[in-house]
Amino acid sequence: MKRNRVLFPLLALTACLSLGTAACGTAQTATAAATAAAPATGIVLKLTGPNGSRTFTLDQLKALPVTEGQGGFKDSAGVITPPARFEGVALKDLVAALGGSFDASTGVTLLAKDGYSMTFSYGQVMNGNFTAYNPATGAELATHDPLTAILAYEQNGKPLDPVQDGTLRLEVVSAKNNQVVDGLWTEKWVTQMEVKSLGQTWTLKLHGALMQPVDRASFQSCASPSCHGVNWTDDSGQNWEGVPLWLLVGQVDDGDNSMNPGGFDDALADAGYLVDVVGSDGTTVTLQSVSIKRNGNILVAYLVNGAELPEKYYPLRLVGSDLKENQMAGQITLIVVHVPGAATPAAAQTSAATSAAPAAAAGRLVITGLVASPLSLSESALRAMSPVTISTEQPKVGTQSFTGVRLNTLLDVAQVQATATKLVLTAGDGYSSEIDLAAVHGCADCMIAFTDTPGSFLAVMPGQPGNVWIKEVVKVEVK
Repeated sequence: MKRNRVLFPLLALTACLSLGTAACGTAQTATAAATAAAPATGIVLKLTGPNGSRTFTLDQLKALPVTEGQGGFKDSAGVITPPARFEGVALKDLVAALGGSFDASTGVTLLAKDGYSMTFSYGQVMNGNFTAYNPATGAELATHDPLTAILAYEQNGKPLDPVQDGTLRLEVVSAKNNQVVDGLWTEKWVTQMEVKSLGQTWTLKLHGALMQPVDRASFQSCASPSCHGVNWTDDSGQNWEGVPLWLLVGQVDDGDNSMNPGGFDDALADAGYLVDVVGSDGTTVTLQSVSIKRNGNILVAYLVNGAELPEKYYPLRLVGSDLKENQMAGQITLIVVHVPGAATPAAAQTSAATSAAPAAAAGRLVITGLVASPLSLSESALRAMSPVTISTEQPKVGTQSFTGVRLNTLLDVAQVQATATKLVLTAGDGYSSEIDLAAVHGCADCMIAFTDTPGSFLAVMPGQPGNVWIKEVVKVEVK
């Protein structure tokens, strides 16, 4: 019998949506429990895949390659269960026992007898791509020992407690007791494992005080009704399922990257900042932090009527009863959380970024949409970006002198994507106007100019229509 010691190399870290087991368990549903009922006597695990299914008794599982290691977790309240020694079968070895292909488009779903379910990506199953924490302090580890997801049947050399844990439970283990994972990745009473296609892969990028990617499997797991999943039925009777926006924001609004109620910083939200929800076409919906604070009526949905979103919304759509119809943007790929003091993605490219606190509602300029590095700049940050002074004719006013930062300079720093064709300039009162990006590129002196009012900017657009000379401009959206 082969015995593994979880020593294979770790390829990469991944951002997971952390949730304590206790928090998930409170929301388990009776209807789902019926689909994951305990197997027949003697059978402890049913393994299903595209090519068929297999069942295992405990003795048959023990005949498979054994993986042992130290596993513990941090729950949604930050409470740490210290590592203990577990022994069981790695998920990757169960996949191999089932046979068939298994690649990046495929995942594993574990079902418990009480209806709780959890989905794991290819990278988590094969490479142990989980976030790890210091078991003493709870702080995230920048580097850590290799991790392996296993179905454990023994703890500290003894069978699991059948009442407390069931015959099998999911644990993520490593060779040493120097790390724990999020409680989301522990699961009791496991009775079924399904290998299936996850559909087209996608990633939701979260930018704020931290920068976190959320892959499809992690989002799907967190959106489970037995975890943080919520739903909303619109006026047409369509049921949308997903994750509350505020929980996603809470993953990057400060130094705590756990997506749970305790990870959301209420004080920051009360102080005020903007949240941009950005679609793949650059369409951006901007919301105030106070409006999303612990609000379950604004959600990022990945299913409608139990199915994937249609192409016009795929992969994610912002929906909910507390949104207007024109705020329900689709094709969401990026959420930018403009918390005060956060470094922008362009920090390494310009010294201005070191003084650019991402936007509160007033006194800042946000550049968002189809850009690689969304920006949020204060007046002091803009003044650090080598302003120029020009003399040009302002419509209906005459020749004036203006000092500011060229718009093309700002777009270069934000790294406009090749597919972009438009700019939308928006004022603080909501007025907006659109202009072709090509026209801006051809306008050497188009700029964001300073005014006599600190923190208030003017879009100076020489040679362009008067409707794009936007007073009190607060946002430049690239589409």
